[in-house]
Amino acid sequence: MTPVAGPLTGDARILLPPGIQKDSVIYVRALVAHPMYTGFSRDENGALIPEYYIKTVEITYGGRRVARFTWTSGISRDPYVAFPLRAPHEGPLHIAWTDTKGRVYTQTAAIAFGG
Repeated sequence: MTPVAGPLTGDARILLPPGIQKDSVIYVRALVAHPMYTGFSRDENGALIPEYYIKTVEITYGGRRVARFTWTSGISRDPYVAFPLRAPHEGPLHIAWTDTKGRVYTQTAAIAFGG
């Protein structure tokens, strides 16, 4: 039997509510596929798996940084973050996740006003 492939490391998603209104507070949800190894788990042969996790999350809206999170190895696999954001203008919402190997995974969503 061939295993079913899951999401690739770095596959990122941003979920915005429909019908965003100017100056409303919206709740942004975002996630990224990542194994988030703590450095304390072992592989099937008993060898330690080196730590490998998302350490920073940077969020920009309309080109300005609006949030920055610093994470540790204690965050679970395929981490998810949710936060409120006031939407005074239309513009791109950009999220960059950086891991302990220096890899950066990004996703951008457009904040647009609609009825």
